[in-house]
Amino acid sequence: MGFLQIIDFHTDHIEEFIALERRWQVDSAGERTSTGAQVYADRDNPGHYVALDWFTDYDSAMVNSHLPATSAFAEQAKALTSREVVFLNLEPAMEVFIQGEPELRRAFETSELVPHAFADDVVLDMIVPHGRVVARGIDALATSLREEAPARRLEVWKPQPTPTGFVAEFAYRTLDDADSLAVGSVIVTVHEGRITRLFLTCGGNWDAETQRQVRESTGELVGSRP
Repeated sequence: MGFLQIIDFHTDHIEEFIALERRWQVDSAGERTSTGAQVYADRDNPGHYVALDWFTDYDSAMVNSHLPATSAFAEQAKALTSREVVFLNLEPAMEVFIQGEPELRRAFETSELVPHAFADDVVLDMIVPHGRVVARGIDALATSLREEAPARRLEVWKPQPTPTGFVAEFAYRTLDDADSLAVGSVIVTVHEGRITRLFLTCGGNWDAETQRQVRESTGELVGSRP
């Protein structure tokens, strides 16, 4: 998350506020630069709400703020508030921490699991080109990793947090005699600090000839090296 706007406000008309938010989403389609948003209610203070808006950077946020649809929304939303509205513009001061991400990355690299990071009944649901693999439990997950390869070198690893965990785009090369390349993505569910489910889609393990054909037809993989 590159930039975050926080709007702290009070209202007795939250349903009308949310209706305005939905209207803004329609009116700003194709122009808004926000990458996501959420409104939170204060459980300990009825009528108090905090709206979060994510952007790639400050300049992007300013473009969004100056849209006609945003100006119209702000004017109508302000009329629904009962106190002064507080705005905060925040930039990250450190690299984002994603619960469970370092442990899953280590599991991919070493085929070894850190037990406290995974639920005892963790589920791996993997879709591959010619079928589906389901493994339940830490031991079954570890076995599935080791059966593919003793270790891997990540060539692409791009994680992003989600409300229920994180998602990661990956490409890794197996460190074995096969030296195959696997490319895919994984949706990770985290509950109470532990990974409970991995939904993984993968293009399969490409051998050297398949890798050559892919490079010739579409070029090298584009991604960030860890």
